Amino acid sequence: MDTVTIGAIIFAIVFFLIFTSLPVAVSLGLGGIIDALIFGVPFRIIQRAPGQLLTSFITVAIPLFILMGQIMFHSRTGALLYDGTSALLRKVPGALLHTNIATCAIFAAVSGSSVATAATIGIVAIPELERRNYDRKIVFGSLAAGGTLGILIPPSINMIVYGAFVGESIGHLFIAGIFPGIMLAGLFMVYIGVRTIINPRLAPPVADKMSLKETTLAVVGMWPIFIIMIIVLGGIYLGVMTPTETAGVGAVVALVIAAGYRRVNRSMLLNTLRDTVKTTTFILFIMIGALILSTILAKLRVTDTVITLVTGLEVPRLVILLGVYLIYLFLGCFMDGISMMVLTLPFVFPVIVQMGYNPIWFGVTVVIMNEAALLTPPVGINVYTIHGLRPDRPLSEVLAGSIPFLLMMFVGLAIVTTFPIIATWLPATMRTVGG
Repeated sequence: MDTVTIGAIIFAIVFFLIFTSLPVAVSLGLGGIIDALIFGVPFRIIQRAPGQLLTSFITVAIPLFILMGQIMFHSRTGALLYDGTSALLRKVPGALLHTNIATCAIFAAVSGSSVATAATIGIVAIPELERRNYDRKIVFGSLAAGGTLGILIPPSINMIVYGAFVGESIGHLFIAGIFPGIMLAGLFMVYIGVRTIINPRLAPPVADKMSLKETTLAVVGMWPIFIIMIIVLGGIYLGVMTPTETAGVGAVVALVIAAGYRRVNRSMLLNTLRDTVKTTTFILFIMIGALILSTILAKLRVTDTVITLVTGLEVPRLVILLGVYLIYLFLGCFMDGISMMVLTLPFVFPVIVQMGYNPIWFGVTVVIMNEAALLTPPVGINVYTIHGLRPDRPLSEVLAGSIPFLLMMFVGLAIVTTFPIIATWLPATMRTVGG
């Protein structure tokens, strides 16, 4: 049997399992085991993959960054950040809608999770903006879209998963996400500004005034977030710590800050640890399943065949890249970002590298497509997160409000594709200590 047919059978089995409503992690792992039985791949080969993953120093960063984000989420430290950014942006056209984006972008630098970012800021923002008669669609959309920045602006769990799979530096990937993340936040804010200038009723001006002292105190109150940002981003960029070491230090500092604000109690700690364990096991099980499958693909030389076929096509490499984007856009309608990433990387990444694209830059574009998956129905996790904060409102309001921001993501993807230096320049200037 030729390798093309073997590859088709392998993916047919995996997708069949996925569409029978089995969890993605189970579908990937079980599909790999079934394929090993069908095609006679020795089990000792696939037994090594989980051990290599779980004993990797890089993998340790995943639960630590998740823990850091969960501490900030359950201690409600995000409220301090929202107050500070509100004080600075309240007079800009769009007013507190810009606060949603700016607060999400800053909180993303201490959470690493899109859901935690959207939920943390949404809990504070939605009641305040509804009280001021802001249009609900654009409020919900700005929060769902702003939350997606949590997986692009470092630290990013998706970046760690990508780096662990393809063998690229997590530190370089983290730093590569800074400028694209700022750019996307800027595009979201430009859309808000233009839209609210055209229709001021969407975001009524903030009438109440703040004194200089009140503004200063609100801005200064953001210091806990910036302390963690400096530790995480500064430690990685200056080469003082590896991403894993930074994650550990950041989690400890986050806990100390929460304790300083007297927000640490038994309930908070139990919820933090429970959600950390749930999220970590979800991600690691998906990675283990994907590693089993990718090991089978490599052993049967399916990956090599795909590389040969795709790179042999007499079409511009940009056409192939756009085809990859379309695949991710399609899969994003049915899978979460991490699942679709680990499912496709075994055969997509080698093709991208073979065509001469920068692997760090490609990691940024993949994460942007992961962000899009957070907003695309029927599996747009951020859409459901925001709707969960206001379940009495129709889901269609969140979806309708998110679509313009999804289009802004595609504009950002086009810009990063046209000008890769946006993602590659900063990592080229950094010092590293590994990872």
